[in-house]
Amino acid sequence: MTHFKTYPFTAIIGQDLMKLALILNAINPKIGGLLIKGTKGTAKSTAVRALADLLPEIDIIKDCPFNCNPHNLKESCHECQHKIIDKKLKNNDIEFRKMRVINLPINATEDRVVGTIDIKKALEEGLKALEPGILAEANRNILYIDEVNLLADNVADVLLDSAAMGINIIEREGISIHHPSNFILVGTMNPEEGNLRPQLLDRFGLSVEAKPILDINKRVKIIKYVEDYHTDPHKFHDKFEIKQKLLREKIVKARKILNNIKISDEQLENIAKLSIKLEIDSHRADITINVTAKTIAAFHGRTNVLDEDIKIAAKLALAHRLRKLPFEEQVIDEDDIEKMFAAQDKEEAPKLNINNPEYRNNKEIINLKEEIFDIDTKISTDGILEKKRIVKDMNTSGQRILHPTRDKKGKYIGGQKPKDFNFRSSSDIAVLETINNAALEPENKNAFKNGAKIEIKNKHIHIKKRIGKSSHLFVFCVDASGSMGANERMIVVKGVIFSILQSNYVYRDKVSLVVFRGEDAEVILPPTRSVDLAYKLLKEIPTGGTTPLIKGLVKALDIALEEKRKKTGYIPLIILISDARGNVFYKDAIDDLLKTGKEISKNQIDMIIIDTEGSDVKLEINKKLSESTNAKYYHIDTMNKEKVNEILGMEGLFENI
Repeated sequence: MTHFKTYPFTAIIGQDLMKLALILNAINPKIGGLLIKGTKGTAKSTAVRALADLLPEIDIIKDCPFNCNPHNLKESCHECQHKIIDKKLKNNDIEFRKMRVINLPINATEDRVVGTIDIKKALEEGLKALEPGILAEANRNILYIDEVNLLADNVADVLLDSAAMGINIIEREGISIHHPSNFILVGTMNPEEGNLRPQLLDRFGLSVEAKPILDINKRVKIIKYVEDYHTDPHKFHDKFEIKQKLLREKIVKARKILNNIKISDEQLENIAKLSIKLEIDSHRADITINVTAKTIAAFHGRTNVLDEDIKIAAKLALAHRLRKLPFEEQVIDEDDIEKMFAAQDKEEAPKLNINNPEYRNNKEIINLKEEIFDIDTKISTDGILEKKRIVKDMNTSGQRILHPTRDKKGKYIGGQKPKDFNFRSSSDIAVLETINNAALEPENKNAFKNGAKIEIKNKHIHIKKRIGKSSHLFVFCVDASGSMGANERMIVVKGVIFSILQSNYVYRDKVSLVVFRGEDAEVILPPTRSVDLAYKLLKEIPTGGTTPLIKGLVKALDIALEEKRKKTGYIPLIILISDARGNVFYKDAIDDLLKTGKEISKNQIDMIIIDTEGSDVKLEINKKLSESTNAKYYHIDTMNKEKVNEILGMEGLFENI
């Protein structure tokens, strides 16, 4: 027997809140999906795949690419709707199928996700035909996005719109087609690899954190279960079949009574008050709590919502909507909700201070004022480099810098003649420009008059011209030698870096930290989009020892070159913060430094130098380095809000289109 058996959902140990959230979405996809945060190895993917095996089979119309429901017009495409209305469906036209987990690759293009118009049929046969995408396959199934925080913004926006509306709309070249798109959306992410934009966070109905299990007995049980499963998957699966069946029946019953669940006006008022007191702006939070509370009631076989249902729903729906600043670790639990409900009847209910250590899971709080805000509370880098453009084609990877691109994630701005073209190798045809070009032919002008089809030839073909946005990889090369401790200069250095990290959160930049001190340089943070991690590591940078400046620059250059080699679309920018008094070198301190600078310049790596040299005896080595690297030079004593903006937004840093 070789048939694959999925790990049973009811065999997953712990992670009760995650499992409940998955079940609620299975009962009611209108909740809007689930975001699961957690480090690797916390059963995120296992739970998602196990959910599909747990759920009952669905009946679909054979040979329909959208898995249409033969019993519901709203869950059917136009063609299937006509079959249902005209009663042309027979028993052998309907089949039962297990729900599936459809994976969405993080590098998927928008056309691959939503589908596209069959350009060949449109041009050659005049037919409006659809090439289905991932959303067609996902209809009435589970759509799973691993590392959702790395998904391109435009793809994520379209995806979440479809999930909210239940319809996927494809509009290309003046042609519009739509089909049903109802799916259970589940995204997983490791917060250390970067965060989701607040706008995207808000679009997920619920969120949970999959935490490592620290109970010894439970961990031992996990080891035994996994070993038994790998030894004999069928025997292990059958062992949990009764539990699976009972839970499956409970889900089916909940679906049937879902539309009959009642919630009082007083409870709705409590939901609204809760969001207001937690300073949550989004109305989606209130709507999601309402829908989720009703689903919880249905899951427990009740027709009325209890306050306890609202409390659980609030924890699931609000946790990811509390975040205000990139570096705040805001968490809410049952105790928070209890306090809010207890205060509802008071005339002046106190606001819950979600930043108070009393309400933190780990009972710790990052003291931003002591470590960072006292350095400079007014530094802001909003809008840096947003007007800059570059000439060469690049992959689209961010929100900051405009450039031409061949990446289909780029914005379509017009058509252009291809150097060579065939239908098989490209579907990125600019239809309007192609038709307009063909229409200029004399024979096609006559065809228009006679109502005949126009003839499209290869010479008429235009392909889409696209423009994309990319972001930076900021490679901070930080001097942490003993001289940086003089006059608390390191505090100012950290303040400047912090101000740039704030802009990273908005513009989806990546950041890397190279620190040099003592006898060597260390990459304490490889390239990442996690500004939280960068901030925490920034706080912990110690000072002391000698100054191995050359080693620091070489490591920073290696990181920048590796990013260019991978062609990720991120533009490396080295930011050196040092007094340049390197006393650890190979042959000659100055000569080694200038040679390294020329290597940076030769590889076309952009660079900014922030000089921390004191005012007592100035050697001005950094100025010499800036000349050899063509870098922008600034002294840290002049750092303020305006200067940081000027540094990062200098004209001439990139070439205008």
